[in-house]
Amino acid sequence: MNKFTVYLSREYIVQIEADNEDDARNFTELYVSGGFDDSSEATRKQDNFQIRHIKPTLNEAFYVEKIKS
Repeated sequence: MNKFTVYLSREYIVQIEADNEDDARNFTELYVSGGFDDSSEATRKQDNFQIRHIKPTLNEAFYVEKIKS
């Protein structure tokens, strides 16, 4: 069986409640992982935010490279 390195791009639309735009951007970048909310209840309470919805919009393998044996 061959081995490959696959370069994968994923994009999401995220609805988040936060105090301001900077917090919304930062918490989204920090806590959205693999299409899921990776924040804890304690973190959400401490930093005053809530990720409400994560919608995948792009899932594309844009480059594949065969690994030499």
